[in-house]
Amino acid sequence: MKAISLRAVAAFCVFLVISCTLGGCGGGSSTPPPCTTNCPPAAKPEFLYASSINQIQAFTINPATGALSGQQTISGPNQAPGIVATPSGNFLYVSDFSANAVDAFSINATTGALTQIQGSPFSAGTAPGAGGLAIDPAGKFLYITQLNAASVAAFTINPSTGALSAVPGSPFPASTTPALATVDPTGKFLYVSNLGDAQGGISAYTIDPATGALATVTGSPFPTQPFGGPASLAVPPGGKFLYVAMVGTANPNHLIAAFSIDDTSGALASPAASPFTTGNQPILIALDPAGKFLYSANIQDKTISAFTIDATGGTLNAVAGSPFPAGTSLGGITVDSSGKFLYATNLLSNSIAGFNIAPSTGALTPFSGAPIPAGMQPFFLQTVQVK
Repeated sequence: MKAISLRAVAAFCVFLVISCTLGGCGGGSSTPPPCTTNCPPAAKPEFLYASSINQIQAFTINPATGALSGQQTISGPNQAPGIVATPSGNFLYVSDFSANAVDAFSINATTGALTQIQGSPFSAGTAPGAGGLAIDPAGKFLYITQLNAASVAAFTINPSTGALSAVPGSPFPASTTPALATVDPTGKFLYVSNLGDAQGGISAYTIDPATGALATVTGSPFPTQPFGGPASLAVPPGGKFLYVAMVGTANPNHLIAAFSIDDTSGALASPAASPFTTGNQPILIALDPAGKFLYSANIQDKTISAFTIDATGGTLNAVAGSPFPAGTSLGGITVDSSGKFLYATNLLSNSIAGFNIAPSTGALTPFSGAPIPAGMQPFFLQTVQVK
């Protein structure tokens, strides 16, 4: 099979203060006495990480305003099509397409600073080809797509060090150009989008809870549409539905495909209302933590489509005002752990823009001020809150 450059894939797709007044604080002191008994727990910090060319950018998220500060920069892969953190927030992993490897970092719980884990980078096989990353909800296993090898590599995660070791039997076969991946909230199933599959296939696997090994679900790969170009995938917290961004291969696409998930087998079935219309070429999608809203990054027309999710039937309903303008060269998107803020990368302006999420409607309004500089051509984003 002819090797695929990640930038070639991107080109064909044309592809994150409470004030106290003097009157309210009593007298002239604005500093309350320190808490000594029955004190509320300190708020856990949250960080935003962005992969850019040869770098990883780290920011601290202001929990009240969503503003980004404390930018840190470390060396990273030249092409990083995947970035993911363990659910506990202690380790971060970044895929290295050129070396077909995974760069692994520990996360400082106070500052968000990254430290390379001993043994990193961890090889995923013959280069090039490392793509999207996914971790199970227990933080035991990491999966990485192999774009040029039509397979998925699997690793166990050392809970103390973050080091990776290959799962027996890895890599596991997938269909053509497996691009991105996600694990359902139960940790029982892994789904992979096969970007180059002629029928837009989604590979589905059951996960062995003891070893992390993958077994193909009967009927996999499940088709979306001919030359649909499935890319990003997401499963809301209820675990009932899978949503797939469709960028197209022969022609640009503007759809999100939906599937219901059989909670016993992991098999996929398409609801009658699917697919749902987005802006042009929705390469990545993101969910709010509660599973109320879904957002798609439409890279061709530089907009973000917003939907409410019907938790019963899985139907996506467009939010009023959607799609929302999102800069000059939209890339990746992500939502913070509170569900109040959405972040989006802009490749040509080398920056990250922020949006407030209306809690009742899901509508987006941009942060005031200029976007934050973020290395060269930032694309993929990951928010991390230390547990």
